Amino acid sequence: MKLAKFLDKYDTVIFDMDGVITSEQNYWNCAALTVWEYLNYNSGQKINATECMQNISKIRSHVFSDDELISVLKGKGVNSNWDLGYVTVLIAWICNGKNDWNYFDKVLEYARSLSDNIIDEYDNLAIKCAEKTGFDYEWLKRNGTMWTTMRDIFQTWFLGDELFKKTFGYIPINTGKTGLLYKEEPIVDKNKLIAIMSLLSQNKRVCTGTGRPYIEMLPPIENWGIKQYFAQNGLCNYDNVVEAEKELNNNALTKPHPYMFLKALYGTDYSNKRIVDGDYDKAKIKTTLVVGDAGADILAAQTMGADFCAVLTGIQGERARGYFEKLGANYILKSVEDFLVEGE
Repeated sequence: MKLAKFLDKYDTVIFDMDGVITSEQNYWNCAALTVWEYLNYNSGQKINATECMQNISKIRSHVFSDDELISVLKGKGVNSNWDLGYVTVLIAWICNGKNDWNYFDKVLEYARSLSDNIIDEYDNLAIKCAEKTGFDYEWLKRNGTMWTTMRDIFQTWFLGDELFKKTFGYIPINTGKTGLLYKEEPIVDKNKLIAIMSLLSQNKRVCTGTGRPYIEMLPPIENWGIKQYFAQNGLCNYDNVVEAEKELNNNALTKPHPYMFLKALYGTDYSNKRIVDGDYDKAKIKTTLVVGDAGADILAAQTMGADFCAVLTGIQGERARGYFEKLGANYILKSVEDFLVEGE
């Protein structure tokens, strides 16, 4: 096998991870469990982690309307699965109030009515939720207490009790979680993924621009034997975003902002201020390819001026083809496996 000819023109290839290399199934399970636990928690009900894990498919189907809500929100630019859970709870409270929230069909209907760039609506959702519930806006807004509490609940489901305590230094509110992190599988054939990364790394810089924090990005690429093929300073992840937002007092550097892909391209050791100010060698972008599965990925790539390769392994699958065609993706592939072709 060899690399497809269209890759010859690129010196750098930047991969989103979830929906491209890694499967998002466990993340969506975590998001559903987080919504379920948080809404119950705020209604004075304590969940049983073991029972929730036994009923995970049923809970996810209920919370996300057979995954249609995931598809709608991802299509409107929700990139982080923390935000997926956060927005779902806000809408649930807006539609049904804080004491009668368990009607997710209304959530789906409301989500469909939101603008195609939902990032701009986060603040409006928090304001409307405050009016509906009486909760304080400062508590409800993104990166406020509600958001950070939901993020921590999500992390307990994904990391499990032991790794969560080791990472954050305290015991989670509800214990008994074993961690979905340990059930991860690549979204494509592992041997082909290894071949792709090995071939790319021979004469290209291979990077990531992922919404995962480092602690969640590292285990799969190590376990699958592909970490060695990535540039050491090309593993841009959510921790870099948090650091840059704090340093620059800017809370808008997640995708679809191009920061993550630019940080991967120029190196995680490159100045955050220079990246945000546009102080970098723009010629390098012409030979850079971004690979992603979601709206936030293509919008970020196009904002920075890079070519974009869409893969149809995200939540919408083949249904996303028309969306990427409309936005002018340079390439649309069924999966990253199409990077490989039969050699002579």
